[in-house]
Amino acid sequence: MNDIKFLTHLLCLRPCSIPRDDSPVTRGWTTVTNTRIKMPFTRPPHLTLPTTWRRFTTDRGPLRIQDLTEDLWEQAVDLLTAYFMKDEPPCRFIEIHKHPTAVAELQKLWRSTLKDNLSLACVVDNDDLPPRIVGLNVLTVVCKEDKEEPFQTEDKVWAQLFGAVDLVSHSVDIFSQYNVDKYLTAYGLVVDPEWRGRNVGKELLLARIPLCKALGVKVTATVFTAGASQAVAKKAGFEDLFEITYEELAKKGFVFPGIEKDTKSSKMMAMVI
Repeated sequence: MNDIKFLTHLLCLRPCSIPRDDSPVTRGWTTVTNTRIKMPFTRPPHLTLPTTWRRFTTDRGPLRIQDLTEDLWEQAVDLLTAYFMKDEPPCRFIEIHKHPTAVAELQKLWRSTLKDNLSLACVVDNDDLPPRIVGLNVLTVVCKEDKEEPFQTEDKVWAQLFGAVDLVSHSVDIFSQYNVDKYLTAYGLVVDPEWRGRNVGKELLLARIPLCKALGVKVTATVFTAGASQAVAKKAGFEDLFEITYEELAKKGFVFPGIEKDTKSSKMMAMVI
């Protein structure tokens, strides 16, 4: 989801599986895991907002990848709500759209993260028209000095979604692995269905390279929850750091009924800049 570090995620009409009462997801109904409380990371003031980080051409015309500005935030959240929640495997197979509290929590996470002014939007490269987002990546910088505090929720679906991704994101100590004090991560990667198959997801991941260089960040690491996004990340230069099957996650209390038919596993992947 973390790619918390959630998630191009390229229907299953089954009831949501509620974790066992003694599972790590629902202890006391509230505490799922320790989560990182971010200290403020400030975008360097010399970086123009928006900056265009990449341009590329498609059979439908030119596109550019730029900073996601405030005037586009609601368009971005609408796109994520419409397609990330529908297509990202854990969201899809737990049927998040049937659970308003979980939907609201995920939207809240996105809106909060967008305020960092680090997220990227792929838009039609035509200044004569209002910007239209065809893909985006919700990004933030995690710092070593960020504090760990218990993540708490009374919503079991949100606990499932957040907890599964957080477990994978905590499987590797990125700071020690790469000897860094900060890294770029993501809370969502999505491409408008009309624009899929045109390398938009890959280009968004590649745009992290110039962004990281401008921010002084040497590593980007993300949890990719879908087989499609994992393949795109590998093409963009990401390496596997950790993998856990959804069958194994289910044994730990994170159950997404039928997900194995779509995607085998969740992966922590990283790219050195």
